[in-house]
Amino acid sequence: MTRLILSASCALLALAAFSPALAQNKSSFIDQKDRSDLSAATVSPQIACGMLNGQSFADVTTLKATHVAGVGSVPGHCQVTGYIRPQIRFEITLPDDWNRRLYMFGNGGYAGEDLAAPSRITTRNAALSKGFLTVQQNTGHDAVTYKLGDFAQDLDLLIDYGSRAVHVTVGTAKAIAARYYDRHPSFSYWDGCSTGGRQGLISAQRYPGDFDGILAGAPVLDLTNTQIWGVWNAQALLKAPISKAQLPVLAKAVMDKCDGIDGAKDGLIADPRQCNFDPAKDLKICEAGGSDCFTQAQVETLKTLAGGVKIKGETVFPGVQFGTEGVDASGTSGWDMWMVSEEGPSRQLAYGETFVKNMAMLPASGKAIDWKTFDFDKEYPKIGMIREIVDATNPDLSEFEKRGGRMITYFGWSDPALNPMMGVNYYESVRKTMGADRTAEFYRLFMVPGMFHCSMGYGTDVFDAFTPLMDWVENGKAPEVIQASQMKDGKPAMTRPLCPYPQVAKYSGSGDLKDGANFECKAP
Repeated sequence: MTRLILSASCALLALAAFSPALAQNKSSFIDQKDRSDLSAATVSPQIACGMLNGQSFADVTTLKATHVAGVGSVPGHCQVTGYIRPQIRFEITLPDDWNRRLYMFGNGGYAGEDLAAPSRITTRNAALSKGFLTVQQNTGHDAVTYKLGDFAQDLDLLIDYGSRAVHVTVGTAKAIAARYYDRHPSFSYWDGCSTGGRQGLISAQRYPGDFDGILAGAPVLDLTNTQIWGVWNAQALLKAPISKAQLPVLAKAVMDKCDGIDGAKDGLIADPRQCNFDPAKDLKICEAGGSDCFTQAQVETLKTLAGGVKIKGETVFPGVQFGTEGVDASGTSGWDMWMVSEEGPSRQLAYGETFVKNMAMLPASGKAIDWKTFDFDKEYPKIGMIREIVDATNPDLSEFEKRGGRMITYFGWSDPALNPMMGVNYYESVRKTMGADRTAEFYRLFMVPGMFHCSMGYGTDVFDAFTPLMDWVENGKAPEVIQASQMKDGKPAMTRPLCPYPQVAKYSGSGDLKDGANFECKAP
């Protein structure tokens, strides 16, 4: 969802969704004190809000427009709600003093969110308070009606979830803005993480004219293989489960082995690809297992997880990164609940199981599939149709580039929910397709050491990538670095520069390791 809120919540806790704008990084330009220029040269409505009720827009039904008086930091605005056929619920908020920018924020997991949920209202109001025309939608189905991916049995709803809902909603918002203000937005921005990140990427690939600037956090761009990966991991853990009590031990062993490989023993691994952790050699092995040791069978499980999804011996999706099991300030491991759960299915399993039952085998039904006995070699080759609907893997962004689009993506190196290599591999594929120098002129990736899914973790997870995106779009200034912090009791406990990939933050060799001033972005 959005980065407009300083306090992010990884509300991926609810299995109904990865947490739309909730699964967000904790920072945003909206909370900065010195952004007064955003409200300059505002535009006022040219008709009364209520007059929108009598006007028609393509495929829009039950449109309702109501003017709401300003309260506190939230200005007066015209609140427009309705449906776009068949079932896309939308909310478009038009401020009385408009800064000429459109801000649309994303969804989480299998979406279907309540647009009036407190977290979404907070996001909307934060943007509205700065004069943005704000837009949100539920991707075309209601999560109360459908459990996780059950909606996918209706192809129209699946297509809306895949990409259409965002496209037609932003088009509707621009049309309503043109009627209300007698002008279109000067700039249109997308902001989302997780599923919201995928929505941003798929917009750049399929509808390159929808947004001028796209901020796509931890995009689940290869949704198909990600959900298959979740089932693969669950099967591996079924054979020899790893207990929650063992996770801190695993995390310590990984950090002991790999912390210093980047030249700074600071509790972070700048690039986990350099970590040559070997469970068979670097863990304490015991016959019966325990909280401080691992059985040989558990070692094999860890190797399977690290090896990635293999179909007939060929790796089709990367394995779990060591470092994702790390422990945050609260003592919680990244694997806790995502991969290792003692209170029911893990989140990876819940999302993966609903995918194979409802989406993977389309147009055939997969309802009878048992995840425990899912035969990867036999069933994986049957997966086809769904990729065209939901995956955002096309590396040709030339149309987005031609239209002047700018995009920033970010990914936590310790993301336990979505494989961070998915983001790296996609960026590399764009560089290969379009050329490294050309790609850097309109698209940059920032990897975040120690950050979990969209936020939290044991690294610097508080940063503002939205202001640099706006600066790039509107002033042509490409982001050379993004400053990040780790907050404790409301104060920075660590700072670190985030670097445009493939650069990494290198320690100068002297000074406080907690002070980002002692690090510089350099080529690896």
